[in-house]
Amino acid sequence: MQDPDYHIIRSGDGSDSVGVGGTDISFHSVRGAFTESAQVFIGNGLNYYLELHRPRELRLLEIGFGTGLNTLLTALALRTQEVNVYYTSLDRYPLMPAVYGQLNYGSFTNAPDLYRQLMTAPWDTEILLQEGLLLKKVHADLLDYQPGRNIDICYFDAFAPGDQPELWTADVFKKIRSAMKDGAVLVTYCSKSAVRKTLQEAGFVVQKLKGPPGKREVVRAVAASMTLTD
Repeated sequence: MQDPDYHIIRSGDGSDSVGVGGTDISFHSVRGAFTESAQVFIGNGLNYYLELHRPRELRLLEIGFGTGLNTLLTALALRTQEVNVYYTSLDRYPLMPAVYGQLNYGSFTNAPDLYRQLMTAPWDTEILLQEGLLLKKVHADLLDYQPGRNIDICYFDAFAPGDQPELWTADVFKKIRSAMKDGAVLVTYCSKSAVRKTLQEAGFVVQKLKGPPGKREVVRAVAASMTLTD
């Protein structure tokens, strides 16, 4: 995925995504980038956890900052919540301004200033994105990165297993699980049986949920108590 030829594509719900030249790889579902992120990560992850636990603060780890769409939607969702969020997002190959500057997320969500702020925020530096939301974008390879402790939510938004198989292994999921609280949630768009089995091996209880347009199912994985066995 290094130095690819990126181009902008318009997805089915009118929101943009990024395609990788010479491949069928895109950063989001071509059926609807906004719809996919809102359902898989915000609905199944953030909103689910907030409604279930009502925390005063939480720690969120995102694997794959990408276009910043998940971060943007998280920030917008948190404007109606009374919770302090520490949001860490990893990306090995951050998008350049020439690419993300063409995306329509600011106008699509009516939050152009917020989107510009999160995309231009310096890497490896914690910033106050908005009241109650501290953001740190980390320029790193997940394989070399050690997450902080007490993670409540993980947005696992890496490229698909066929494109980045090294990120969908038991070792990777065990590393993430070891940094999570019991009862924390990991959400992802991928529901392949091999991925579900790997998550179970890493110490998660896996739930299959209805997917957005174009996907039958997606996954929410709950970090089981370390004292439990499957």
